[in-house]
Amino acid sequence: MHHFYPLKAIKVRKETNDSINIAFEIPPNLKNEFSFKQGQYLNLRFVFGDEDLRRSYSIVNAPTEGNAELEILVKHLDGGKVSTYLNNELKAGDFIEVMAPMGHFYTNYHPSNEKTYVGLAAGSGISPVLSNLKEALYLEPKSKAYLFFSNKSFDQIIFRKEIDELAEKFNGRLKVVYILSREKHFEDELFEGRITAGKLELLFARFEEIPIQGATYFICGPTEMIKGISDYLKNDKKVPSLQIMYEYYAAPDDEENAEMSDEFKAIPNLESMVTVIIDDDEYSFHLNSKKNSILDQAIKEKLPVPFACKGGVCCTCKAQVLEGEVFMEKNFALTDDEVAKGYVLTCQCHPTTNVVMLNYDV
Repeated sequence: MHHFYPLKAIKVRKETNDSINIAFEIPPNLKNEFSFKQGQYLNLRFVFGDEDLRRSYSIVNAPTEGNAELEILVKHLDGGKVSTYLNNELKAGDFIEVMAPMGHFYTNYHPSNEKTYVGLAAGSGISPVLSNLKEALYLEPKSKAYLFFSNKSFDQIIFRKEIDELAEKFNGRLKVVYILSREKHFEDELFEGRITAGKLELLFARFEEIPIQGATYFICGPTEMIKGISDYLKNDKKVPSLQIMYEYYAAPDDEENAEMSDEFKAIPNLESMVTVIIDDDEYSFHLNSKKNSILDQAIKEKLPVPFACKGGVCCTCKAQVLEGEVFMEKNFALTDDEVAKGYVLTCQCHPTTNVVMLNYDV
């Protein structure tokens, strides 16, 4: 089961004018709990009055760096209560409730590998991409990496100093290209605009040494960028799906979701008895299939369920269906293998049988 732990922020550093880098100290007794894989994320909890808010932020570190702390990046969002608080009020020495690392935006590395990794990031999407590329470079001395990183301007390039230092440290093995969407690029006009399928086609032509079908790709940024690039790689360049990893900022809002909503309208209207297992305890409640999601009803019943994004993007509310059937409206986090084993995102689930049992202790 997932629990929140109070962690001390030992570093709060302004990264750009609208983002901060936060480092959390991990006490010795929590070292095992907070061991992590590259590209994973942390869930943070905040209570503002009657509001219980959860936010997910990707870890910037790579495990082999051996840091005694975990770092995240928080970009300020207009109207965002949590990002505003963290950017404007958090100071070193403050404590924040943090859940142990989660997520599977990563691949496995081995010192004998001789591979090519391509990172495609925009803005704060650099965090999990950078974590993966660093781990690859540290663990696989024969492998190479390319980073195509889009920002509005040079002044807005997140982690630019660290990235430049990495490029120098791994000279010949890491190629970094900064792409600017709202500023002229002093080096080459190819590096102006946004990362799209068309732009990537031109970049591949420029960096023709990249083994396109043999490379592993890490993509993180806006929904339009992720969908455009991943479709281009799979359909046009015939890159195997297992070599294309991506992570969304937030739940995509597109035509596919609308179709899924039509599916939801077609599920039967019935009353169900839902039982959830949390920390080996069982809790039951009644739920109409057309009303709240299972997670929302569990929260309404004041049950200790884990959650964060509530948009089908993270895996915090993941549970396994033990009895009955549910309809999952959206899924941007679980793998096909997990779904086949009965795992669901309860923030997106509605019962479709009279009795449903789910286990959160997975």
